[in-house]
Amino acid sequence: MSALLALLAGCATSSGTSPSESSLLVEQRWLAEWFRGTPVVIAMRDKDTLAIDVPLANSFASGSSAMKPALAAVLERAATSLRRQPALRVSITAPTDADGPAALAASRTQQVRDQLLALGVPGTHATGLGGARAGSGVQLRLIAMAPQILRLDDAALPPPTVGPIKRSAAPAASSPAR
Repeated sequence: MSALLALLAGCATSSGTSPSESSLLVEQRWLAEWFRGTPVVIAMRDKDTLAIDVPLANSFASGSSAMKPALAAVLERAATSLRRQPALRVSITAPTDADGPAALAASRTQQVRDQLLALGVPGTHATGLGGARAGSGVQLRLIAMAPQILRLDDAALPPPTVGPIKRSAAPAASSPAR
């Protein structure tokens, strides 16, 4: 038992990464393993952003927003990452074809978002940003968000730096009874 506690204590103090960094690094390794040998690029952009780039040739049929199976497979894995790491959000950017209309990029971005929602990603976690540069690939950015503070305990507050609050001696005015 004491060996287990020592191991856990060592893990808690030896890591120099924040929880968001470590969750992104875990997902980067997991996704990179899945897509090794494919044209999908998985890379950390900064400490809070993991980039997943899928070449256009593997994403959509030319001139349409019909998704190819390769992109569907990437979205399935990205959705798994987003479900496993609830503090992650995804921003989506899809391109138009080199000679395609700008509306095609918006349609493709919406198609990617809809697919992620169908795979169980909450709508509040997926943002479509519109079109990428024409001819570029589909870009997913998994972004680590700071955890929400749901409750603040008094014990977590710092001690007051000023004296106690003085209350006035005058009684509070009350409304007349009706």
